[in-house]
Amino acid sequence: MTDVLDAPQAPGTTAPATVATYPADARGSGVATAVVARLRSPLWRPAAYYVASRIVILVTALVTGAVLPRRVVSSFGSVWDGRWYLWIAQHGYPHQLVNEGDGNRWAFFPAFPALVRGVASATRLSLPDAAAAAAFVLGLTATLAIWLALREVVGTRLADRSVLLFVCCPTAYVLSLGYTEGLFLTAAALGLLALTRRWWVTAGVCACVAGLTRNTGTVVIVAVVVTGVAAAWRGRALRPLAAAALAPLGLAGFMAYGWAMVGTPVAFLTSERFWQGQHFVWFVTPMEAVLAALGQGPGGLTFMPDAMAGAALVHGVGGGWLLDRMDREPSLVPATGPGNARFIPTSWWIYTVGALLVAYSAYFTDSIPRYTMAAFPLFAAFAWKLPSRIVGVVAVLMLCTQAVLLVPVLTTAVHPSAVPLVP
Repeated sequence: MTDVLDAPQAPGTTAPATVATYPADARGSGVATAVVARLRSPLWRPAAYYVASRIVILVTALVTGAVLPRRVVSSFGSVWDGRWYLWIAQHGYPHQLVNEGDGNRWAFFPAFPALVRGVASATRLSLPDAAAAAAFVLGLTATLAIWLALREVVGTRLADRSVLLFVCCPTAYVLSLGYTEGLFLTAAALGLLALTRRWWVTAGVCACVAGLTRNTGTVVIVAVVVTGVAAAWRGRALRPLAAAALAPLGLAGFMAYGWAMVGTPVAFLTSERFWQGQHFVWFVTPMEAVLAALGQGPGGLTFMPDAMAGAALVHGVGGGWLLDRMDREPSLVPATGPGNARFIPTSWWIYTVGALLVAYSAYFTDSIPRYTMAAFPLFAAFAWKLPSRIVGVVAVLMLCTQAVLLVPVLTTAVHPSAVPLVP
């Protein structure tokens, strides 16, 4: 069915040079052969990286729970923002924009709570346990989706390294919590993969899901709409417009629902005022965080979150520069392309830059590092530049940092402090 819906638009159109093609007999009577060939893809490597990293996270939580109250270990599904998603899963959205205890449910998108409610109903798990289970599975699907998307553009070897860095990065502990990162990254990565292969309907559906998951979904929508309209214009074809039409439906539906319920289509933005009056800050938060960290030094009360926000800024700017250098690298350009060709699709640049801008517009510094993780193409840039012999060492060091950061995330949720380290 996907083959039929996402077939190339113009007769005689060939696949991009970086896109893997399958033998002609993989269609029609050879469909089973194609399915078997795809199942033999080396997906076990990214899956093994992810599972190994989650074992480290689980062991860290168990050790923390042995020292502190046992609630720490069981709080994966309800820690920090997770409690808001659970509240939505249980009760839905309120009929008014009011303060519900330093926040409001309308600030959170509905896709993940709906999924948690479905998992709980199907498995008879409690909502917190269902959220934790869903987060684990979605973390795996996100890892595999990112690997598939990266392999399509940069090849298997670099995709392996990139995913290793991704699952080990210091903020990847969030993949084990009842948060939206797993669902969003699954939809975003599959959407970019679909755009690369010109699977227009699939790309539109993925953007629709991303738009129902979190505000960064607007970046996926823009990438799909721009790519679809441009392809329709160049090829004089209608099918790419299907992607452009499908992409915004999820976000538009949520906005229409908010308009009907509380009288504004941007309830997810308006409700943010209940969090200490947070608002759009024009990307200045990470820069202010760098100055604050330098001014107060390691002994400062907010030094850690400020330093991490500054590190996220360096990660984005430095990674973007490396990604541009990699895009210009002649040895990586497909042999069939012109000498000055670039191989990273425009849709990837739209998504990466947009994801970073959304991350840097956050009001709270401690949210910026994990938001920046959404710009997963940057991991390919760092993996490209890192010497092979030290990739494993870097991954282990980052994973240890991730485990260390998880401890205050869990313990401050059980024993709230005045200034949380990394919520």
